[in-house]
Amino acid sequence: MKRSKLLLAGMVVAIALGAAVIGAQAVRQECTQVSGRDTIVLSEAALARGVARFFCYRDDSGKRIRFLLARDSNGDVHGVFDACQQCYRYHKGYEISGGDIVCRFCRNRYKIGEMQTGKASCVPVRLAVAQRAHAVRVKVADIEEGRSLF
Repeated sequence: MKRSKLLLAGMVVAIALGAAVIGAQAVRQECTQVSGRDTIVLSEAALARGVARFFCYRDDSGKRIRFLLARDSNGDVHGVFDACQQCYRYHKGYEISGGDIVCRFCRNRYKIGEMQTGKASCVPVRLAVAQRAHAVRVKVADIEEGRSLF
């Protein structure tokens, strides 16, 4: 009798932990799917000043690579992968909270203009972006370099 109660309690804890993990993944913010052969081109108008957005790219093997593009108050666009150099192994990525991106593992917060600086060992992995003629360009080769983070 005591053993069956212990087993039942263990099952309840396992179910609760499973639900928490599934719930945490459901909270993850959606990303805009993008594609391109050599370069992905987005209008600057797709990125309001002071706002960050998630984007996803699927490589030829079907792996989804997530990244953020954010436009600071000066109009400059910054790019990082949805992973940091230390916390990527936990596959949590970032969330957007107000004008900040927040590491979902260690909870470090980064202002849009400072998101490539890092704090302690949590350093967002930079993604090169170019701005020309009211467009933001990201090379597909640069995105695919981040494949190992996901």
